[in-house]
Amino acid sequence: MKIEVKKLENSEVEITGSIPFEKLVENRKKAIENIAKGVKIDGFREGKVPEKILIEKVGEMTILNEMAELTLQKNYPEIIISNKIDPITSPQITITKLAPENPLEFTIKVAVMPKFDIVDYKKIAQKENSKKEEGFDATDEEVENTIKQILASQNQHVCEDEKCEHEKEIPKEMTDEMVKKMGDYKNVDDFKIKLKENIKTEKEHRAKEKKRLEILDAVLKEMKIELPEVLVDAELRKMMAEMSDNISRMGLKFDKYLEHIKKTEDDLKKEWRADAENRVKGQLILNKIASEEKIQPNEDEVKKNTDVLMSQYKDAKRENVEIYVKMMLVNEEVFKLLENQ
Repeated sequence: MKIEVKKLENSEVEITGSIPFEKLVENRKKAIENIAKGVKIDGFREGKVPEKILIEKVGEMTILNEMAELTLQKNYPEIIISNKIDPITSPQITITKLAPENPLEFTIKVAVMPKFDIVDYKKIAQKENSKKEEGFDATDEEVENTIKQILASQNQHVCEDEKCEHEKEIPKEMTDEMVKKMGDYKNVDDFKIKLKENIKTEKEHRAKEKKRLEILDAVLKEMKIELPEVLVDAELRKMMAEMSDNISRMGLKFDKYLEHIKKTEDDLKKEWRADAENRVKGQLILNKIASEEKIQPNEDEVKKNTDVLMSQYKDAKRENVEIYVKMMLVNEEVFKLLENQ
């Protein structure tokens, strides 16, 4: 085979090449069998039409086209492996020349995994980690404000026939009896102590997530990655599905929601594009760091987390859930690595 590879924009490549006619001939028998399965001729069972009669029926070029397709299917893996091509989509194959006793000529266009050199992510993470952070302790004011919100939530409307007959008076203060009904609390003082701990824990969690994003953004700023359009489109579809799911959980229909905000899905995709690109770049960087550091997910953790998700999403395909779980576990280990710089 004669092969040439040309790099295109948006992390795509175009492969042009030719295959000797002798290679096509190797697939003639299989090509005839494939075509015969779909041809019905009176007096012959389906798939049992003699070759000469079949050719008279469909024509030699039909056989030749099938031979060419089988040959390309068989040789495609060898082409991408020998030329160190890492495809992320199905190939778009075009036959440019096909004639008896002549080499098969073709072009293949395919999106590939972007190649990029990773920057000194440890040094960047160290710099971000050295920045001063705010304290995480919960203040008495935050505790009291949270209690006010809880008390306000006790205000219930009792409605019949779409008319509210009365509403419950908002309690003026928290009582021991009230907190005991809310959970494992001894009294109001015990509730306030645990509430303060919970507020602190939530602050720490938010700060941790914020720091992780800051580190990843700092690495992103130092890098240039040419993204395949297919990855950005996939991320936009994922974002759209997430939003639709959130709207559905609120008891609303997604199409009605779009009408309300006077936007189409295409409008949202345009608005989200920059975020989608950053999401894809971020994941590519996390994958690259995991590869550099030889980080692999713990198989026991993969199974445990996959089982939990499968119990919640019974219609999901297990292999897809496993891929998601592995990605999340690896991402977590990469972030831990960066946080410890």
